[in-house]
Amino acid sequence: MKVFLYSLSLLVLTLISCENENQQLEAQKVAQKNEAVFKNISKMWQFNFPTPRPEVATTLDRWNEWRQFEIEMLQKPQSTLSAFQMKTKNLSKKADTLALTVPFEYNKPQILSRITTLNTKLKSLETFMNLRVIPEQRIAKLIPEINEEIKGLYKQWDEIIIKKAIPKEIGEELMLQALDTTRNANPDEMRKKMEISDKIK
Repeated sequence: MKVFLYSLSLLVLTLISCENENQQLEAQKVAQKNEAVFKNISKMWQFNFPTPRPEVATTLDRWNEWRQFEIEMLQKPQSTLSAFQMKTKNLSKKADTLALTVPFEYNKPQILSRITTLNTKLKSLETFMNLRVIPEQRIAKLIPEINEEIKGLYKQWDEIIIKKAIPKEIGEELMLQALDTTRNANPDEMRKKMEISDKIK
């Protein structure tokens, strides 16, 4: 009976030992894979911000959220894969505030559209970076796309400055005001008409 118990306990210990070794081997493989992924992503992780024209630079210097966003984008994580994962979360949060804080002169549909697209791509980057198996090929494709969106924003800002500098023809301002129905609308008159309409009902 003692021999049986001894054999049984030896078998259990051997099984536990094998399981521990398997877990350690698995952990080593995961660590090696993560290290390789970290090195690859570290090589790809390069964001570029064009040099803006002086007029654009003046506005961007006053736009605190954009400055914070740019600083966050240009600071590359140095330590681990989880540092990249945290970075993408921070970038995503900062990108969320951009559309809400756009300076008045840049608060135009084409600018807001570009910011939304940039934000969407950053959210995709965050999603890919936080998957259990990180799709490196998708990240390799996404980083240049994000750079293109940033470049597109700068071009759009330049275009606004260029258009503003073009002198208007005689009478053009009056014609534009006549076409602007929101400016021509009289809220007091509208309110009176609505009150009359309510009384009739």
